[in-house]
Amino acid sequence: MSSTLDPKKRYLIVNADDLGMSRAVNRAIFEGHERGIVTSASIMATGAEFDDAVAGARARPELGVGVHLVLHDERPAAPVEKIPALVGADGRLKPLGTVVSALFFGRIPREQVETEYAAQIERVTRAGLVPTHLDSHCHLHALPSVGRIVHDLGVRFGVVCARRPEFSSISEFQGAPIARYPLSILITLSNKFARRGDADRLQMPDEFIGLVKSGEVDKLWLERALAKLARGKVSELMVHPSDGTDAGNANARYGAARRRAEFEAVTAPEVRAALAHNDVELVNYRYLASRPTPERP
Repeated sequence: MSSTLDPKKRYLIVNADDLGMSRAVNRAIFEGHERGIVTSASIMATGAEFDDAVAGARARPELGVGVHLVLHDERPAAPVEKIPALVGADGRLKPLGTVVSALFFGRIPREQVETEYAAQIERVTRAGLVPTHLDSHCHLHALPSVGRIVHDLGVRFGVVCARRPEFSSISEFQGAPIARYPLSILITLSNKFARRGDADRLQMPDEFIGLVKSGEVDKLWLERALAKLARGKVSELMVHPSDGTDAGNANARYGAARRRAEFEAVTAPEVRAALAHNDVELVNYRYLASRPTPERP
């Protein structure tokens, strides 16, 4: 596959987040790759079904696998005594809101974030996987302080690509939940601010699709999104599929029912047909890594 972009074509990475979270998520991602449009996944080194995810990923070498860096609510990968500011009394990483507030006010030392993230990357590589990219649970690497760490770790571990957590156009807000508007805008502005510095030393897709519609992707929205992708550029679409058998409130945000709808979207024949109709070529982060690194202005 050539890394030269055809200006008439659209290039799309379809990345499924949360690989390793559960068997239901793992099954959906692997099936979405085998008979759908999923080309890439982000594995949670802290996930309850990490070992099952690794086995499935190693059996599917065409599936690109990056590291989904986690800083909240899960079991830590690093020894707890090395990351006391990140860990609660229960030995788990602290809740999302607590971690975001502490990061914003500088109450978590940089070295502790770096230690935990590095331990997660190392766990993935020790399992025999070669990460194609780095991204983060709830897009925490959009925060300038965290983004610098992620890009530094990419250089350190030889992972040359990272996600661009920014919405690409106003059209993405069409049909998206209004509750997602302020958060999507905040994440985008934060990441743009971070990139004003020296944070973006890793290669990133030209566009990122799915931030505003996160957890709500369906077949009709996906068909429309494919028609709006920029030509001559590499875009990433983020999805969160599951086969729908997860425990808990099925209708909750990122619950089993909504994840099942995303699984049905990425495996729908109509979506596959829309790829050809809209001149979309499916790729993964390996394709992005093969492109020459653009010079910084």
